[in-house]
Amino acid sequence: MKLREELENRGLVYQFTDEKLFDLYEKWGQKFYCGFDPTADSLQLGNFVSFMTAVNFMKRDNTFVMIIGGATGMIGDPSGKTSERTMLDEELLRHNEKAITKQVHQILENLKAISGYNFKFEVINNYDFYKNMSILEFLRTAGRYITVNNMLGKETVKKRIEDPEMGITYTEFSYMLLQGYDFLSLYEKHKVKLQIGWSDQRGNMVTGTEMIRKKLGSEEEGFVMTFPLITDSTGKKFWKSEWNAIFLDPNKTSPYFTYQYFMNTTDDDVEKFLKIFTLLDFDVVAEMVQKHKEHPELRYGQKQLANYLITTVYGNEAAEQATKISDILFGQGDKLATIQTMSKNDLQALQKETGGCEVKGTEFKLLDLFTESWLTESNGEAKKLIASGSLYYNENKVTDVQQTVADKEFINGTLLLRKGKKQYKLVRIGK
Repeated sequence: MKLREELENRGLVYQFTDEKLFDLYEKWGQKFYCGFDPTADSLQLGNFVSFMTAVNFMKRDNTFVMIIGGATGMIGDPSGKTSERTMLDEELLRHNEKAITKQVHQILENLKAISGYNFKFEVINNYDFYKNMSILEFLRTAGRYITVNNMLGKETVKKRIEDPEMGITYTEFSYMLLQGYDFLSLYEKHKVKLQIGWSDQRGNMVTGTEMIRKKLGSEEEGFVMTFPLITDSTGKKFWKSEWNAIFLDPNKTSPYFTYQYFMNTTDDDVEKFLKIFTLLDFDVVAEMVQKHKEHPELRYGQKQLANYLITTVYGNEAAEQATKISDILFGQGDKLATIQTMSKNDLQALQKETGGCEVKGTEFKLLDLFTESWLTESNGEAKKLIASGSLYYNENKVTDVQQTVADKEFINGTLLLRKGKKQYKLVRIGK
């Protein structure tokens, strides 16, 4: 399948400056780039769309040049924002740059293990373009090629100017000049001919193609391709959870949480997301979707999607861990058998997701364990729930308020407590 056809079938094409780019990047050995401002020390799930678009170019033996915005990150991109971004100090930006670079390297290694592709990847910090350049030199080099009329016509700027209370600072206004100069520098020094990015970034992106044409001559041409803002079937941005942003760092967002996010994908979005977020062939996706439709209540499609994503982002062990925790909390299988197979790290992750407590001793009163683990607010509440048959330990119903449990009944050093059908806590034997 040709590059353009595959990108369009995966839903990753919104606009492009010239269709010639697809023929050019169908061939091996070309370079393209996408930029990431280091505003945090981890990419977010929204960045994964950019990443998977890049991966489809890399599949054809093209080199992905990831631009870390050490310079632009000090300014702040006004695109999609109604207020000025918080400016970060240089030390924090440098820390974030290193963390993001390490993260992308790991994700590409995970994808290589899944797909077998040997992806080509470079990292360039755009701070290097500016660190020895004076403001006068920048204005003479970049500012002379872009008119203020052109900049005011960009949608990003227009929206902010039309708001009399908000407006736009000169700092943010200059952002598109920096992004444009990035492209010009990459084109001249690194032979990068294509920039990919979100659809709302197009105004900034084509500023670079204009600089290339005006400075280097009409025979020189840079290309731009944008991908759409991805929404689910309800129109909501797919990467927004109801609580916070979803990070691709397991220390910020657990693999289990991300797994459950994709497990909650609607049936209408399963095929769409499988095409966007995996490298699975379309016939394989079609088979998965057909199997899913036969018994949608089993959520087969969501499981395949969630497992692929977690394996790609966090690795195979994290995917197995997230699956086990999900089986315990939501599955219909033997929960205790699953606990028996879990490693120490798995059990720690399960306890982190469910809460619970650690205890010392050889025999424990169940009434106390339910309260100590905060599954019940008090022993009085626990007694009422025992009377109504709503409390369980290791999937056994508690029938007596005086009932005890011995340490030998703990499985793999843990006791699984449950209130009602879905509320769990884990009690672990401490050292």
